[in-house]
Amino acid sequence: MRFIIAVVVVVLAALMVALGFAQRTVFAPPSSVSSSVSTSSSEATVTVVPASALHGHDGRQTVSIDGADSVFAATGRTSDVMGWVGDADYNLVEWDADSGELTTRTVAGDETTVPDPADSDLWYDQYSGSPLTFSLDAPDDVSLVVVSDGTEPAPADVAVTWPLSTATPTAGPLIVGGLVTLLIGVLLYIWAIVHHRRTRGPRRTSSDGSRPKLSRPSRRRALKAGTPESIDASASPGARRGRARRSVAVVPLLLVGSLALAGCSADYWPAPAEGAGASSAATATPTAAPTDGADAEDDAPSVQPPVVTVAQAERIVERIAAVAAQADGALDAALAETRFTGPALQQRQADYVIRAKDAAAAGPLAIPAGDVTLTLPQQSDTWPRTLFTVVQDADATKAPVALTLLQETARDPYKVEYAQSLEAQATLPTVAPATIGAARLAPDVKLLTLRPDQLAEAYGDILRNGDESQWAAQFQGEGDTLRDKIGKAYKDAKRTALPTTASIEFSSTPVEDDAVAFATNDAGALVSVALNEVETVKPTAEGASVEPQGVVKSLLGLDTSKKGIEATYGVQLLFQVPPVGSDDKIVLLGFSQALIQAKELP
Repeated sequence: MRFIIAVVVVVLAALMVALGFAQRTVFAPPSSVSSSVSTSSSEATVTVVPASALHGHDGRQTVSIDGADSVFAATGRTSDVMGWVGDADYNLVEWDADSGELTTRTVAGDETTVPDPADSDLWYDQYSGSPLTFSLDAPDDVSLVVVSDGTEPAPADVAVTWPLSTATPTAGPLIVGGLVTLLIGVLLYIWAIVHHRRTRGPRRTSSDGSRPKLSRPSRRRALKAGTPESIDASASPGARRGRARRSVAVVPLLLVGSLALAGCSADYWPAPAEGAGASSAATATPTAAPTDGADAEDDAPSVQPPVVTVAQAERIVERIAAVAAQADGALDAALAETRFTGPALQQRQADYVIRAKDAAAAGPLAIPAGDVTLTLPQQSDTWPRTLFTVVQDADATKAPVALTLLQETARDPYKVEYAQSLEAQATLPTVAPATIGAARLAPDVKLLTLRPDQLAEAYGDILRNGDESQWAAQFQGEGDTLRDKIGKAYKDAKRTALPTTASIEFSSTPVEDDAVAFATNDAGALVSVALNEVETVKPTAEGASVEPQGVVKSLLGLDTSKKGIEATYGVQLLFQVPPVGSDDKIVLLGFSQALIQAKELP
């Protein structure tokens, strides 16, 4: 009976171990789940896959796209993606919770085509190829946009694959339990053998059929039961050697079991109760968050997100620097126009004309392809949008360059509106981190010591009249090198140098509607404005003429003029303006100045 019990226990152990290993092999769960949609019946040129569809299952998403000669996909903030799609027809991929599958429907619009989406400044990441497969872990506010070339229908086949948990929490207990049971079975088997040998004695008879008399055993010292000596005394030497061999035989069994368990990962075991609760809570939180957030928005003012991330800003500046270097080298105004606008574009356009006639003329302020040391995006969910950055040239001896970038529409790239070289002693104010961004202030905001739309006019008056200006007391003169370049002393010297047959007049006009102000942490503002400085030279004697010099002559294209010449210099200014009620002064942080126009008087 003991042998039967031992055999049953060993068989049970084998079944438990086999079942444990089967859960990791033949009965192992699938490692992923997929769902796909087809838009072959739609003529829409765009397909949008929102985060809600990408999150149909938990885990990192692997997206596969096919069905077109060229496939382009990009991820971006959902509001940016929808802003770029605009009024175009598009296929919307959605997640059907009832069926557990992706579905699609076409949203009608007024446009049938879209521009080339490649290298848009809106995208976080972009992918291209046909067929196309990539992985991402999309946050809740990110969507995927899929396009062919903007004119052909969007790629028809879109599939999303999610990883599944391959954990088998009962495999480890089964394997360990099986090995323990096997050990018990082996011990039971050994016990059965020992018992059998103890109870099996010699049963011999004499020749006459009677049992032989047994000799009286010699007296031996009584041994205490349960001691090793009593065990050794009761067992024959052969039995003891057999048990020793069988005990040694158990060692390989335990060694094999230990090696088998050494390969077991956490997937083999049940998750701890505390970890499971935390996992459940973490899973439940995103589901409840949108509802709670939506309710909160009704009671609290909404905060707009920053228009770009730091990675986007760095990529945008890198692209602008590349275009600027190419356009400046080739004197290509059309190329420059793709990345410059407003006062910054005017300076480059004029410079290209001048250098086409005079190769020795100085070029415009270069856009360095160095490190972006400051990123201050506007808080906005609409267009136009602005972004303020500071870029340090790889040559540390060169001054950093401050850039104010403008994006007019979702489909436009960011363009440089202002580019100023920072003063040597300039210290930028503390601003919000890039993950939060800053509000763009209205040009006529009254929360500063001077309104942004008054800065250019006030500073122009200082350049003409110096300390006699009514605004001089509000501006810091120390460290302002622009006053030395084109201030009152410069203007007086230039007036004195003219012959008596000519006169010169100086005036300045602010560039309207171009003040860009970002709020700083001290309730002040970083303000970029533009000022046009005009020099008008006229002959004052009968028959006298004016001879233009230097870059004015190159841009004007005349050697002399009897009517007079008007030269306009574009000045881009960056100020730090303190809040209203502060005793601090307005500080000029940086500037750039160049001739933008020259003409003969009528």
